[in-house]
Amino acid sequence: MDSKIDINSLIEGCHNDEIPKCISEPYDYLEGIPSNNNNIRATFLNAFNDLYYQIEDHKLLDKIGEIISIFHNSSLLIDDIEDDSSFRRGLPTAHTLYGTPLTINCGNLMYFIALQKAQNELPMYYNKIHDGDVDVKSLTYQISQILVDEMLNLHHGQGLDIYWRDSGDYIQNHLPEIDEYLKMVMNKTGGLFRLSVKLLEVFSPTFKSTSVIPLANLLGIIYQIRDDYLNLVDPNYSHMKGYTGEDLIEGKLSLPILHCLRTGSVNSPIYRILYELKDSEERKANPQLIEDCIDFMKNKSKSLEFTRNLIHDYHENAKLMIINNSTLSNPEDSMLCKVIDRLCNV
Repeated sequence: MDSKIDINSLIEGCHNDEIPKCISEPYDYLEGIPSNNNNIRATFLNAFNDLYYQIEDHKLLDKIGEIISIFHNSSLLIDDIEDDSSFRRGLPTAHTLYGTPLTINCGNLMYFIALQKAQNELPMYYNKIHDGDVDVKSLTYQISQILVDEMLNLHHGQGLDIYWRDSGDYIQNHLPEIDEYLKMVMNKTGGLFRLSVKLLEVFSPTFKSTSVIPLANLLGIIYQIRDDYLNLVDPNYSHMKGYTGEDLIEGKLSLPILHCLRTGSVNSPIYRILYELKDSEERKANPQLIEDCIDFMKNKSKSLEFTRNLIHDYHENAKLMIINNSTLSNPEDSMLCKVIDRLCNV
């Protein structure tokens, strides 16, 4: 016979037990897959710090990087469900293995884990860097507000991206402008860059430069439109995803696809794949039409050329924003400039 449950002990207080592995498995699985971009977020975090913030506490930098990584991986769990993606980093997506309900719960749970880590663990580093006592409550609120603001931006941008993808009849008659698309990208993809610079600025003992947020915004745009471009032309992307032209298959309005729709004929293969084939399975079953779309964007609408040229233009803009900053010494030789050069080499 089971022993009597001590209900009074059970309901006393507020429990914050260790997370059972069974509900964190989707996140643990994704985190364990090697990234295909050489952990670019950590690279940018350290490059920003070297040039602007000069924080020497590597444990603090690692903790900021860990928090940003949790946010990023959590967003990928949800993003793969929203995009009905089958593969991530060359392996099956988490929700295809663990189920959609558990993966949604896990992604949302890990958002709050990241927020809790930031609130509980980051303030302890402040006194090690700055002289004098810190108002922990005020600092915790400042950190929390940074994270909440960027989560709002992420969901704002992601929501528009999904709406434009899924509202075919509306989009046929009212395509977003290119600058509307870039603003959406700045909200969605720029958040992880802004998180880096905002948190670094809070803890920096020496930062005296003008705001780095405009540069972080521009790098977020570059990062996304580079991904848009490579999604259609890079064989490595096709290998990782298992098929060519993932954005076309999903029906997504990436930058080259949007440019093509805004400049191309209604008889183009892009219109056929987006508005005649209604779901990803139909599109995936028509590989020749996907190839025709990519060829059209390359040779007719010149949308791939437009996107590549924009990456190169923004590359120059980003470099000038760094080099023209009079508060920096030898910025052209910085790790940040070198990382941006590698990123834009497409």
